[in-house]
Amino acid sequence: MVRNVVGSLVLAAVALSGCTSSPGDAQGTEASATVGSDAQAQALWAHRTAYVGDNSKVISLVDHAGFGATGSYALSLWTTSKPYAVTITVTDPAKPFETIDFSAPATLLLGTVTNLDAVHVTSGGKTYSLTAGQASATLGHDVKTLGTDRAALDRYLRSLAD
Repeated sequence: MVRNVVGSLVLAAVALSGCTSSPGDAQGTEASATVGSDAQAQALWAHRTAYVGDNSKVISLVDHAGFGATGSYALSLWTTSKPYAVTITVTDPAKPFETIDFSAPATLLLGTVTNLDAVHVTSGGKTYSLTAGQASATLGHDVKTLGTDRAALDRYLRSLAD
């Protein structure tokens, strides 16, 4: 079992460094928030994928979901057996880990990767985790609709800007 997990990690690990800003970040007026969320929605919609193992799309989704604003990070993709997961290890946090709200980017990632079951974010011995079931309960509907219904994705992003 440990050998399989280690093998999965080694085969599916993708390292990123220097990711310090999110393409979807929008600051300022309501109009700029709308433009930012529209661009973010377009990028998320364009890169959504059925499989955690589609590493190039998952890398893009992680950044566009908003994890880039947390600081530099590395990714591990758990793709060989359920539960399929993404672990984001923040290597150089932009601010203290406990002050960052990971719920929105984790929800976006869970919604735009069809077979993704869980998102884990770690840094300095601290961990944040969100499962698809937890995200669905918070949303009041299946989180996966964010990746199948563009209007639902747009509404969710607008709710974050409010």
